[in-house]
Amino acid sequence: MDSFSIGNEKDLLLRVAGGDDRAFTRLFEEYSDITYGFAIAYTKTAESAEEIVQEIYLKLWLQREKLREVHSFKDHLFILTRNHIIDFLRRRLREKKYQQQLVRYFKETALTPHEELIFKESREMIARVVATLPPQQQVIYDLRRNDGLPLDEIALKMNISRLTVRNHLNKALGTIRNYLQAHSRELVCLAALLYTAAEILFQ
Repeated sequence: MDSFSIGNEKDLLLRVAGGDDRAFTRLFEEYSDITYGFAIAYTKTAESAEEIVQEIYLKLWLQREKLREVHSFKDHLFILTRNHIIDFLRRRLREKKYQQQLVRYFKETALTPHEELIFKESREMIARVVATLPPQQQVIYDLRRNDGLPLDEIALKMNISRLTVRNHLNKALGTIRNYLQAHSRELVCLAALLYTAAEILFQ
């Protein structure tokens, strides 16, 4: 087992790059818990975190030859995991079942100090971009986000159709997301995507 010591990381990575499945198993055993911990911190479900871990290590194996050029596997794994989680959440946030899971989680679970800081920053950025929206979009966003009104009630209140309300809300959310993706740190953008998930429920 000494030849597979993590202390000799470069040798281990070269063995994996050469197709040594025993070396890859050793790499997985050493680092998969780190990947899982990072994934579950942002997906909030064990099922999603496990799916991400499987996809990441499958990708590592399929692209194993690239490991020859890696100087720090931890840094490489962090970047790979971060990017994969962001892509994963962007896809899954379109699914109402997953949106509902996230909303339920944030209602029932206290945020860690780090999560609270990230979400505070995301909320401040959202408030800034909302202030730049056209007046009708601002009103609809506020009624949905802050007052929690369903689309039918907003439509009645504003004397417009439900479809018009939904279109304005989707345009507002698109503007918010585009701004955040262009101007915020990746994790803040990711937190903002989680934070705004509730607005597109039950449309």
